[in-house]
Amino acid sequence: MLREIRLGAPPPEAAEITIANTSSTLSLMRALLAAINCPKGEIEANLARHVAILHEAAEAGCDIAVFPEMSLTGYINPKIHADGSVKLRSDAVLELAEQTAKTGVGALFGIAERADKGGTLITQVFARNGRIDGSYSKRHLGEDEELFQAGDSPFTFSLNDVRFGAAICAESGVAYPFGEPAADGASVVFHCSAPGLWGTRKTDVEWQDGFDWWHGECIERLSAHAEEFGIWIAATGQAGSTVDEDFPGWAGLFDPNGRLVTELPDWREATLIADIPLDSR
Repeated sequence: MLREIRLGAPPPEAAEITIANTSSTLSLMRALLAAINCPKGEIEANLARHVAILHEAAEAGCDIAVFPEMSLTGYINPKIHADGSVKLRSDAVLELAEQTAKTGVGALFGIAERADKGGTLITQVFARNGRIDGSYSKRHLGEDEELFQAGDSPFTFSLNDVRFGAAICAESGVAYPFGEPAADGASVVFHCSAPGLWGTRKTDVEWQDGFDWWHGECIERLSAHAEEFGIWIAATGQAGSTVDEDFPGWAGLFDPNGRLVTELPDWREATLIADIPLDSR
């Protein structure tokens, strides 16, 4: 089953909505896609939110919880937030990794990574069984990400004999972050984003406008990649306002034919739980 669970304060009256059924004789990966607010530089608060969602995912019987781009650190500006980036093996990252053992749920989460040789990488970290199991750094940077350092290599993750990849935000505009994991045996790629919106959103109309832009980008690009490479693509992104930037939220799931199976309906914080039929390659 696929479920939509609303987060935020005050919570919506409908806390749980059945969306669709993707039952299959293939192996299933149950994933929680967290489209949440990630305040910039507030690592302790973000860590607490991640841990709470891991427990929520455990209660729902999930294999993995997937968080947006730079979810743990917030989408910081390396020049303005000089202390906002973290090492891959920082205390906060290791604490979150430890929580995967306590909950039995893997976590794919985002950080602004302070690189060993200087510079700041945009990195998705995968942790399971209490340890860091791998990481992938964004190689195709967005037009406004010149302050970040690009990653230099692909990486394919594994969970319960299912191989999967990660693509980060602007990488939806190129094929290789999806094609390379597929060629390496991945059945699904998680697309983790934090697409900042121009200007402050003050009304529902303005939020809807930003949401419609991002939603359209994802529908066009992710659908094409899913169909081209015959993979599932599950997407999630940062939602809501931060100190100097707003994000359009959204999470959705595309099947290997490029069809949108299910999605969150708007820009508000929420989680989407999906059973994804997969090949164990």
